[in-house]
Amino acid sequence: MSRSPPSDDIVADPDHSRLVDGRTLERVTFRATDEQLAALESLVDADVYHSRSEALRAGVQQLLERHRSSEIDPDDQ
Repeated sequence: MSRSPPSDDIVADPDHSRLVDGRTLERVTFRATDEQLAALESLVDADVYHSRSEALRAGVQQLLERHRSSEIDPDDQ
């Protein structure tokens, strides 16, 4: 199977990507310990997530949801 050459109308932006639903993703860089990266890789290797990026997005989503719920009911902290 051969790949067709990229269209002149489409320019790949290395700092942006898209999810299946079309939402634009921004590239973010962060620092992690060797242990954190190994744990992240183990989630990918165990097919819990398809990629490190997907695992990180899931973690950020959980953090945001926890923060939102603590704003609604501060006694749950």
